[in-house]
Amino acid sequence: MENSSLTCPNYEKCPVFNGILEGKEYTANNYRAKYCNAGIAAWQSCKRYLVKEKTGQCPPHILPNSFQSVEEIIAGMK
Repeated sequence: MENSSLTCPNYEKCPVFNGILEGKEYTANNYRAKYCNAGIAAWQSCKRYLVKEKTGQCPPHILPNSFQSVEEIIAGMK
């Protein structure tokens, strides 16, 4: 089990690894190391985490380092 203080609370149910990154283990592992399992400051820089915090959900196609701002992602959800 991952150390909960280091792992994003959304990690277990994040659709990125079962969706757009499925079958792309190298890329998925890099995202996990940089965002998901690197502590609170890391996952609080994840666009998926930030959008979900504001709206309760995040579109499944958004990556942690999306070029879109949080506001642009949210606007696109409407």
